[in-house]
Amino acid sequence: MNFRLLRSSLLLQVSCRHLKIYSPSNKTQIEYLLQSWSSKIPVERALTLPSSFYTSRDIFELERYAIFGQNWLLAGRKSQLKKPGDFLTDRFLSEPYIINIDKTSTLYAHYNVCCHHGMILLNNNQGHIETNEITCPYHGWLYDFNGRLKRAFRLKTIEQFKASTIRLKPISIQTIGPFIYLNFNFLNNDNIKNDLSHIEYIDKKYLKSTNYEQLEYVSRKSYHIKCNWKIFIDNFLDGGYHVPYAHKQLCSILNMNEYKTVVDHPKISVQYCSGTKRTEGDVLFIYIYPNLMINRYGPYMDTNLVVPIDERNCIVHMDYYYCPQSTNKTHENDSQNDSYVVQQEDIYLCENVQLGLESQAYDSGRYAPTVEHAMHDFHKTLFDQLENYYNNHVK
Repeated sequence: MNFRLLRSSLLLQVSCRHLKIYSPSNKTQIEYLLQSWSSKIPVERALTLPSSFYTSRDIFELERYAIFGQNWLLAGRKSQLKKPGDFLTDRFLSEPYIINIDKTSTLYAHYNVCCHHGMILLNNNQGHIETNEITCPYHGWLYDFNGRLKRAFRLKTIEQFKASTIRLKPISIQTIGPFIYLNFNFLNNDNIKNDLSHIEYIDKKYLKSTNYEQLEYVSRKSYHIKCNWKIFIDNFLDGGYHVPYAHKQLCSILNMNEYKTVVDHPKISVQYCSGTKRTEGDVLFIYIYPNLMINRYGPYMDTNLVVPIDERNCIVHMDYYYCPQSTNKTHENDSQNDSYVVQQEDIYLCENVQLGLESQAYDSGRYAPTVEHAMHDFHKTLFDQLENYYNNHVK
């Protein structure tokens, strides 16, 4: 289905427009941490990010605004929304959202928060509303699927209130390939909102030729991991360095002597090699900043979406896909079982790295330049966004 996307022409909302501003509990500590590393040092001479970047509450709160409030995030699949009236809901950190299609087949995203007293509007993860209207379960305020307040009750004596100016707060939305992306765009910056070139590049150069849009969604498995979200990303971006030592089974089906990593853009990197057995053919491990990984291998694909909880915990959602024309559900189950083994091995690594970073014995390490340059690039992009946001909006 082709969606017509709502862009930046939405009017500012009267009731739901105000944004919370990041205010660090300890500016001196934040400034010290931002002075403790530099993105300008080449990988051959650079130290890794200091351990405080993985343990500091202030850094985590800064990331909430500087990273996750300014970048495009995977939020769903187009196949979840097939006809007018369909909707899905979820939340990222403290931000609940609704994605829906209205009667004009326009795809919308809004905060899942009533403008009256902040009530969550819809609690079902996915569903259909035939009327294309959302009724607040608290006081009955009624919204169109385009976010406009349609009706509110018992407001006869209210002053300085005009219902036609009130809308649910919108969220920037785009679709690329089979996926739906959101950008909370806390700063209302059009450059940020329109910066999808890196995702479009991955779609066109690496994924479209694999017919990934035709793959069938199978299931989701979620893992609560006791580590900072960046540790999981770091583990993914070490250029296969840990695979021969920590993933014996995975290593046996990959041609590691062919393993290469390319960084085509500050917000993307691709690791690739060829595979054997069920992964025969090209194997792609794609990273899209800040928190999405797409693994494409043989007739299978999985996405890894890392959702931070706090500075020491995250959830990783693994969504599995397969090509029904090339394989069957039995082989897909085998592939998921293989993936489960890898995830358990990675969880062990990530949680133990978190424990090590908490120790007085460690602050910074070194990058292995020939394999860990994508990790270094991730750290540079993250650090620059943290530093720029702090200097321009907090300091």
